[in-house]
Amino acid sequence: MGPIRRVNTTMPESLLKKVDLYSQLNLEDRATAIRQLVAEGLRVKLQETVLDQYRKAKITLRQGAELLGITYLEMNELLRENHIPLVRDVTAAFRAKNVKVPPRTQRKARF
Repeated sequence: MGPIRRVNTTMPESLLKKVDLYSQLNLEDRATAIRQLVAEGLRVKLQETVLDQYRKAKITLRQGAELLGITYLEMNELLRENHIPLVRDVTAAFRAKNVKVPPRTQRKARF
C-alpha cells in the first residue's frame, strides 16, 4: 500500500451507525473499518465492471486480469464462476466493437 492520505466525506447518520457497528464487531476503529469497507466495495464493483466490459467484448481476458490485478488463469476461473463464456469467435468480438474484421481473423480461433 502507498502513502496514506486524509479524505473527508459526509454520510447519512444511519450509514455511519452501520459503519460503527461493523467496527465494533471487528474490534477496529472507525477509520480502519471505513478503509476496509471501501476496499471491499471497490473490489466488488470493479469486478462487476470488468466482467460487464468483457461480456460486451470491450476488453480481453488478459486486460480484465490486469485491471483486477489477478492472473490470466484466475480471470478465466472468475469468468467460469460467473457463467460467462470465453469469447471463442474472434469475428464476433470484432463485430461487437464495430471494428472491421481483419482478413486473418475471419475464422474461429483455436483454443
